[in-house]
Amino acid sequence: MDINALSQTAPIRTPVANQLPTPAEVTKDFTSYLSDALNQVNQAQVESANLADRFAAGEITDVHQLTVAGQKASVMLQMTMQVRNKIIESYQEIMRMSI
Repeated sequence: MDINALSQTAPIRTPVANQLPTPAEVTKDFTSYLSDALNQVNQAQVESANLADRFAAGEITDVHQLTVAGQKASVMLQMTMQVRNKIIESYQEIMRMSI
């Protein structure tokens, strides 16, 4: 058994108080994450609509591509709605708590 192998591991470092993110930074990160996620859902919806328009115009004949894009956009929108519902439900539960 090689005892020296343990000395090669990095020491555990405890975070220093000034290295922790501030609440404003955390809020900004969460806000940007949420905004990016909503932009992705919107982009999927726009892409699906564009493909449907191109399919109706006869520019594309691949029904599979249209179906996949439509289902992808639908699933992303449904998931977004479920997350929104859970957030609202959690907020309402917090507001019902007595202090």
